[in-house]
Amino acid sequence: MPRVLAITSEKGGVGKSTLAVHLAGAFAERGLATVLIDEDGRVGSSLRWAARAEDGLGFPVLAPDDVKPKRLAAADVAVIDTEGRPKRKELRRLSERADLILVPSGVSALELDSTRELLDFLTGEGVGSAGGRKARIVLTRVPPVGRAGEDARENLRDEGLTVCNTLVRQYAAYQKAAESGTLARDVRDARARVAWADILALSRELL
Repeated sequence: MPRVLAITSEKGGVGKSTLAVHLAGAFAERGLATVLIDEDGRVGSSLRWAARAEDGLGFPVLAPDDVKPKRLAAADVAVIDTEGRPKRKELRRLSERADLILVPSGVSALELDSTRELLDFLTGEGVGSAGGRKARIVLTRVPPVGRAGEDARENLRDEGLTVCNTLVRQYAAYQKAAESGTLARDVRDARARVAWADILALSRELL
């Protein structure tokens, strides 16, 4: 069975689907059999992204109804792009079936407060210690200049939260990738290679 990595957030605009697509691409580039499951039925950003890909993304992107046990069993890693702002009961189920829960967050005060609330639920009575052990914050859309990302990371760690070391910085290459149905590494942009390096580093930190 694959290692299951779920990406979830209660705050919109933090790059949840962008992160899901790119992490799946990074795992696939590293030679891991990867499947991305889009469980956000209201928006379906990952499925829409894949639909724009002329030559495919290098890994399958599936709706939940299209996931077959045999196909899943052959995968090394399954990335789940969860519903935006999931209900509490869905988070409980997620903690039971995921090996790792990744919570993307921007570095603004409002985004960090929302992330703290979600982590409190995952580590508290809502889910229990198992949810807390599985949950990690990844800082996304980090300004490439300045120390906003580093400062937010260290402040969260001082509060006892688990935060990925890798910062996913904000580059136009991600938006271009979404528009063309590809990955940041494949777009024509001066920062495409740097953007992709962030994703690869995060993928190695996770698996």
